Amino acid sequence: MNLFAIDLKAGSPIYEQVLYAARKAILSGELKPGDPFPSVREIASHLRINPNTVQKALTALKTEGLVETVPGIGNRVCESPEPRAAERAALLNGDLEALVLRARQLRLDLTDLEAALREQWSRFDS
Repeated sequence: MNLFAIDLKAGSPIYEQVLYAARKAILSGELKPGDPFPSVREIASHLRINPNTVQKALTALKTEGLVETVPGIGNRVCESPEPRAAERAALLNGDLEALVLRARQLRLDLTDLEAALREQWSRFDS
């Protein structure tokens, strides 16, 4: 279960790190539609964190339409995990704000930030 990695010393809340890792795994195709999604207990045990923290992230994933619970089977990646346009924009807002704040802390200008973003974007195109 190398899909989920967190940094307990990072400034962001643990549930947000779990949520980010899960979104990344699903939207990048590491976890495909219909794939089983690890249980709360599995993730909590693997990361050595409170199951309630994992449950909070899982609830958000269900709300976003990325994960569903199938009775008798468990959690799985939704068949069409593509959020609607308005949801996609809303999902990015918090991440973008954090990115811009971090870039400003590092005294990067918009050109540097664009270059870094394009480089990261191209990593997923290959």
